[in-house]
Amino acid sequence: MQTRRTGRRRGGLVAAALLALVLWPLPVLQIAAWNGSPLGGAGGGPTLVERVPLVPGQTFGIRYRHSIFEVPVEERFAISSPGFVLVEVLSTTDRIEGYYAFPRGRLESMPGHFRLLPGEVVTLDAPLRVRATAVGRRTLVVGERCVPLAALGPVVELSWRREPLAIWLCLWLWGAVRQTILGKDVKLPCPVPAITTTFVPTPTPAA
Repeated sequence: MQTRRTGRRRGGLVAAALLALVLWPLPVLQIAAWNGSPLGGAGGGPTLVERVPLVPGQTFGIRYRHSIFEVPVEERFAISSPGFVLVEVLSTTDRIEGYYAFPRGRLESMPGHFRLLPGEVVTLDAPLRVRATAVGRRTLVVGERCVPLAALGPVVELSWRREPLAIWLCLWLWGAVRQTILGKDVKLPCPVPAITTTFVPTPTPAA
């Protein structure tokens, strides 16, 4: 009898541990698109169109082509209650330092690009509203995945929430299936090339 009770108790503990694991909350990035103007008019409110699972501590980027400098720029964010924190800005031009003008910002020269650190905590409340125009070609970058925002609507909103591990895994698997079909990689379009792989011409010395 004692052995049976001990076995049942262990089984109950294992079941409780598995249930806790399945329900363990993990972050999921949510993308909502406006069909009309967020300032009013036809189209109603934002509609949830995409959900992207994030590994705890993982950052994501909003990459765009700067209309003045005409080079790629990528803003890197981390999730933080109640919204997001701007971690760094990457580009192939050092002029981003003056453009963003962080009071305590620090520009670092990296191989093939520049990295701008805000120097202080820059928080943005959720939802983070992004104008997705064809000119700027703003793109959400999570790991190796690119989500062209202009294809979703003229204005998109980013937010995040925690979901149970079971739902998080389903979203991760669905993303993996979308990129790999029958063992063949499906390359998703990324309108703006990665900052670290963008060709930077070497200045020619004056004769």
